Amino acid sequence: MKSRYEAILNNIALSSIDSKILILDIKPTKPDLQYNTFKTAKRDGARINRRYIGSIGVTISFGIYEYNIRKRQDICSEIAKWAKNGGVLETNDRDGQFLRCVCYKQPIVESAMEWTKPLSITFIAYEIPYWQEKQPVSKTITGTSATGTLFVPGSVDGALVEVSAKANASVSSFELGVNGRKLTLSGLSLTTNQVVTITYDDEAIQSIKVGSTSILNKRTGVDDLLAKCGENNNLSLSASASVSATFSVRGLWV
Repeated sequence: MKSRYEAILNNIALSSIDSKILILDIKPTKPDLQYNTFKTAKRDGARINRRYIGSIGVTISFGIYEYNIRKRQDICSEIAKWAKNGGVLETNDRDGQFLRCVCYKQPIVESAMEWTKPLSITFIAYEIPYWQEKQPVSKTITGTSATGTLFVPGSVDGALVEVSAKANASVSSFELGVNGRKLTLSGLSLTTNQVVTITYDDEAIQSIKVGSTSILNKRTGVDDLLAKCGENNNLSLSASASVSATFSVRGLWV
């Protein structure tokens, strides 16, 4: 059946599982917005210590228009198998974005009699509780002291910045900055063309490596470089010898 909506998980479309599936709606869940506050002495009210989003999600509603009750159960089981491990979810109302998520609520046939009754699946993102741009934006700055700007699309703050820094000479240390937050790597012995990478895995865990060798113990300053979405971000580089640093960021959306 043809629907104006589509959901694609790990490059497999929900509609491709069976021709009797019709996607009815795509409903984003409200972000789990929370505030940590503390009371002020001898005053009413409170001050905000931290604002954060714990999770974000989306519910896909669909029908299985198969009159045979056994076949309808079989189709639902195939959909549950498709959804169970979560992964990279795309929906066609958010072109160019994806949600790295888990399956929070699997579909179940609640009534054999009501064969036209809609079913649903809910996916939730925890590690990065935002829709992410499929294509990161990037900017390269070069030298022993350099600056630049990078516009990052999106609607929130705190996008993780990845960096690939190539030594153009022998380098013992360098400092990277984004909007005044600075991360320093020192005690290095980089030779020409060696590359340091700062990357994050699917659970937003950071790695800092030269080739396959971790140099996370060489890091001081901030733990993470973070970009603001929807505006220009100030980049900086300071190094003991010339370095070409490419800053790369995926925009984030609620």
